[in-house]
Amino acid sequence: MNRWTYVIIVLLLVPVQTTWLNGISLHAVKPDLALLLVYFTGFYAGKMNGLLAGWGVGALMDLFSGGPFGLKIATLAVAGLLSGLPARFFLDMTATLTMGMIFLLSALNGILVFFFHQWALGGIELTEVFRWTILPEALYNMVAGGIVFRAGVSRLNIKKSWPDEAPLRPL
Repeated sequence: MNRWTYVIIVLLLVPVQTTWLNGISLHAVKPDLALLLVYFTGFYAGKMNGLLAGWGVGALMDLFSGGPFGLKIATLAVAGLLSGLPARFFLDMTATLTMGMIFLLSALNGILVFFFHQWALGGIELTEVFRWTILPEALYNMVAGGIVFRAGVSRLNIKKSWPDEAPLRPL
């Protein structure tokens, strides 16, 4: 995938995430397409590209969300960095690995957001937030990631041909 295709995908991601996914939300929980994009970028293109993709996508999401600026940047950059780490250990990506990693990253993302809100607002119970928001969103992201993997990513036959230390290589 070249850079322009990736830029178009990132620019279309924000309106799709904020408008169209409300139709498939379950009790205000919807899949996080930004997290899925950052995960697949980090796994296939390396941890530095995942970090940069997380920063860029997070900046766009923060810019258009109306929420606190920097929260999505931080959480998606961490997710992009962490998604590039297992690529050194796993040569072949499977649906089970994808779904497990997306579940863990989504749960970590939700916990980081919770602790920011706990610090900023206070008075929110972790057990309630975990049961009604973090866990369902992680499960929804896990299923959506498995569908994306099965539908397209596994058929692309992407080969990792450059080291992680070379950021900004073509995707």
